[in-house]
Amino acid sequence: MSQHSHTSIFTTASGVLGGVTKAVTAKPILTEITLPGLSNVVIYAAAGYIVKKSMDCEAKRLADYFLRKFILTI
Repeated sequence: MSQHSHTSIFTTASGVLGGVTKAVTAKPILTEITLPGLSNVVIYAAAGYIVKKSMDCEAKRLADYFLRKFILTI
């Protein structure tokens, strides 16, 4: 597994854990935590994962472009 995959998995897991922790501390009675509320946390974590993967991809493309454009022409 690459370093980017480890980072993505850690980011997603910490987002879900943080969201669930926030939901539990905001509503200390577990019966008040609803499935739609928890699914929102999962959706936000998934969206964060997608954004992070997109940014990693764009960063790699930009680095490759500048490497080809400026380094290889010198």
